[in-house]
Amino acid sequence: MVKKAQKKCVTAAKKKAVTAMKKTAKPAAVKAKAPAAKKKALYSCKTCGKVAASRTHLCSAVKAEEVYVCAYCDKNSSDPRHVCVPMVADMKYVCKNCGRVTPFRGAVCQPKAIR
Repeated sequence: MVKKAQKKCVTAAKKKAVTAMKKTAKPAAVKAKAPAAKKKALYSCKTCGKVAASRTHLCSAVKAEEVYVCAYCDKNSSDPRHVCVPMVADMKYVCKNCGRVTPFRGAVCQPKAIR
């Protein structure tokens, strides 16, 4: 019986200490979210492939989320995996795992030289 009374006193003391800590603890600072910067919409032409920030300068404008410019042929493409004739001539490695081709050995996980 003495042990039960001691346990009750200990748990009551713990509860008082926890509530006292909660009352004295400072609330965490609330971080205000910075307003997100608006992305400027880019438009590309369906027929010629030119890219502009305004629809008025293009003959057949289509809103482009992301536009990639090919380093080999300088054409604009929405597909990051764009492959053109000059690029194919420069390919030196193929991935044994997925079949991706690249001119750089480190760009694939299991490179195999193309003959």
